[in-house]
Amino acid sequence: MQRSFQRIVAVIVQIGGWALLGAACLVTYDVITRKLFNMSIAGADEISGYVFAVSTAGAFTYALSARANIRIDLVYNLLPLRARCVFDLMALALTAGYFAILCWFAYDLVADAFRYGSRSITPLQTPLALPQTLWFLALLLATLTAAYLTVRVVVLILRRRWGEVAPLAGIPLISEEVAGELGDTGIDGKP
Repeated sequence: MQRSFQRIVAVIVQIGGWALLGAACLVTYDVITRKLFNMSIAGADEISGYVFAVSTAGAFTYALSARANIRIDLVYNLLPLRARCVFDLMALALTAGYFAILCWFAYDLVADAFRYGSRSITPLQTPLALPQTLWFLALLLATLTAAYLTVRVVVLILRRRWGEVAPLAGIPLISEEVAGELGDTGIDGKP
């Protein structure tokens, strides 16, 4: 199940990356045509804003599942294993709570967009329910991922399987980061 979830997250990140690249090309084209030919593509900035919001929300899930979220490890690495596990649990629980609050308000926003048939106040007149629903679904996936990881860490701690917490929720070791950066290069990282 973990592998299939990782594949889904990888697809979401790829789609988000390509969408961001497409939005960047669209905005670049708009800027060039505006400067050279004094004409503009209506809504390029609006579309890029929607793409940025949805892809950023989708990237939250990737950051959680790949342990790529930023945490300050100045004191963390000096702590004993059990204390690090407790801090990992606290970080996940707070992240899940934060995403849950975001989802709560995002749901209200989407519900209002559907209820009132809200449209953007731009020449595109985009029905706001569409981009907001995608944004909400991406936030919901991040919330569910954070909650799932939190529950998994709680179970591991209750079973006293301390060593399994870090690979799931801890700050990656330097050796893990180096191995991840070297990836498929064939370089083994040895001098």
